[in-house]
Amino acid sequence: MYPYLIRLGDLSVPAYPVLYGLGITLGFVVVLVFGAKEGLEIRKLAHLIPIVALSCIIGGRLFYVLHHVSEFRGNWTNVFKLSEPGQVFYGGLLLGIPSVLLFCKWACLPRRRVLDLMAVGVPAGLSVGRLPCFCRGCCWGRLSELPWAMKFPKYIDLYGNTVGSPPFVRHLDQGLITEGSLHSLPVHPAQIYSSLLCIVVFLIMLWFWKTKRAEGRLLLVYLVFYALARFTLEFFRDNQMAFGGLTIAQVLSIVIGGIAAAILLIRHRIKPQR
Repeated sequence: MYPYLIRLGDLSVPAYPVLYGLGITLGFVVVLVFGAKEGLEIRKLAHLIPIVALSCIIGGRLFYVLHHVSEFRGNWTNVFKLSEPGQVFYGGLLLGIPSVLLFCKWACLPRRRVLDLMAVGVPAGLSVGRLPCFCRGCCWGRLSELPWAMKFPKYIDLYGNTVGSPPFVRHLDQGLITEGSLHSLPVHPAQIYSSLLCIVVFLIMLWFWKTKRAEGRLLLVYLVFYALARFTLEFFRDNQMAFGGLTIAQVLSIVIGGIAAAILLIRHRIKPQR
């Protein structure tokens, strides 16, 4: 757990926003490089970077806040503290897709080809964008006794309050550890699992892009694979159950992945328009 990349006296550089930004940058490097190979106008594609970045940050943050209203009640200024954890990918996705479509219409870019590129760039960016969760300790996993299970530390702030890694605080609240404990109980490194799954999804999408399979429909293919990966990951994350023994993320994965799969089945005989 490394919440700060640099900490020298009063100078501190939090890992969360820096690595999150690196993830977005990597995703768009992939989009721009592959866009150039597709013969698209790079200058126009580059204008998508701030639009999608803001959409992902705002949508992801709003979705998190709506799902964790109690954490911000009485201290709404924390909603805007992006150095703190609190981003939900599905929220960024739901705002990001219409933002891309609107921009493509305004900039006269072929929307399906751009969405294909986004389907390859997004998992590449997420493979890095999940690492800040590990640095901060959020999105932690369930209790585990596996050899690679990890313990997250506690630390005391300047006022003597027990603060620090979310797993430690959660286990303390649940009575699983005491104030005298130095770290949480061992848990699945779910953040690392998530990053590795994103790499796998990226390689799959890269194969689809290179072979031109499902051309014009790669975003739908991506949504199916990501939903499957996220649904599986939730079995290892320490999230509260919401409906029928499933987490909210699993329910969303079923809905979004199911809709994407249904559209693919309907359109699989239709030649994609460029």
